[in-house]
Amino acid sequence: MKKKLKISAVLMLSTLALSACSATEDMVKGQMEDYIEQEVANRLEEELAKASATSQGQAEETSIVETVIAEAPVESVEETTVETVVEPETVVEAETVAATEVVEEVSKPSTEMPSELSEDIYSFQVAVNGTVLQFPMWYSDFEALGFSYTKDATQTLSSSQYTVGEVWQRDGVKLSTELANLSMNTKPYTECMVAGITFDNYYLEDANWEIILPKGIQYGVATKEDILAAYGTPSSDYEGSMYYKMTYEYDYYREISLYVYNESGVLEEIEIENMVEIEGADNSIDETVPELVTKYTAPTAVGDDLYTFNAEIEGHLYTFPCPVSEFLANGFTIQEENSADAVAAGDFDWIELRYNNQSIRLIVRNYADYATIPENCFVKSFETNKNYDPTFDVTVPCGIKLGDSEDSLKEKISAFNCEIEESSSYKYYNVYNPNGSKLDAFQFIVSEGTVTGIEFENDNKPEY
Repeated sequence: MKKKLKISAVLMLSTLALSACSATEDMVKGQMEDYIEQEVANRLEEELAKASATSQGQAEETSIVETVIAEAPVESVEETTVETVVEPETVVEAETVAATEVVEEVSKPSTEMPSELSEDIYSFQVAVNGTVLQFPMWYSDFEALGFSYTKDATQTLSSSQYTVGEVWQRDGVKLSTELANLSMNTKPYTECMVAGITFDNYYLEDANWEIILPKGIQYGVATKEDILAAYGTPSSDYEGSMYYKMTYEYDYYREISLYVYNESGVLEEIEIENMVEIEGADNSIDETVPELVTKYTAPTAVGDDLYTFNAEIEGHLYTFPCPVSEFLANGFTIQEENSADAVAAGDFDWIELRYNNQSIRLIVRNYADYATIPENCFVKSFETNKNYDPTFDVTVPCGIKLGDSEDSLKEKISAFNCEIEESSSYKYYNVYNPNGSKLDAFQFIVSEGTVTGIEFENDNKPEY
């Protein structure tokens, strides 16, 4: 069964997205020149002292300078301090050019495209050191490429859930990913998909990875102009004080964002997200009655506490959320043509119940960790109205029912937390537990001084 992604991103774990700005190419060249000049000065002073002791002449000093320059190291450029040596000027300038060329060659790996890397940005591919990664991919496939998950992989995701900021490492280098479960059953991380990845200078500052996107767009090398030339005008963009962000969006939860940092002028952050179901997802349906359903017991009276979410509907008592099977046992039937045939683990869907020629469309929740049929789910809401369908015989705590006067309603709910909204024709009395969610509430609709509608919802998982 094809599963659509719902916006139900629980377990949302944020990652610290600090990005270190690198120096421009001109600054690197300048630091290299200063570094070589400093090394020349230090070693020249040492060698000149030896030369003076043996009374060697100007010719040998020149030879020493040439030797020092040839041996001067070209690593750790950013750690040098800036000082100036005046002599020997001509030799330093000549050798600095050669040294700078070496730095450029080391810091910019080749952009040779792997043959299997697509030319389409919406392939959601990226090559890392010659290996093409295709998103989404299964956790096990990502792990097989040498990446190790750094946290607790026994954690689980319900259907249609995802989590961000999941850190992996390879060869001592860390990076961040998104994990997603688009199957219909709850799965441990190890059986979920790696649906996205982020490359940025927070983790890659000291790494020498070659990261290439379709059409040769390379991390740490490509400019804004290069990206625009390769992919065209982005779906959306953002220009800030630190970077220019270009987002290429294919669909919801399917996009690539590229960040060109202002100081360096090159691509320093890549975000890839592609949340689509791939072959191998577990969409099996288990009709076993969940333990939570078997533990449900109907109340013996509607009571006087609205926070219990008890209700009497067509002569039968319920506590919400209530198993669908309870409604079926009391004479309701499922209109299959207008109802979901299965509900994913931890997810919700719609069903239509019918009783005495009245139909009501309801949201049902599956609290089990496996996909199951609607009969094994819980009804979390109900409604009735005098002025339009459906109209059911409903009584809620404190004896409130359709046709009560507004004065009677206000007296009965006076002990409860209530907020009132008004429109030109109606008043809405919303009663909810101040220690809970406003969404879990009773709403009493009043028109011309009379209760004409009652709606209620409770989506809290039952605890028996």
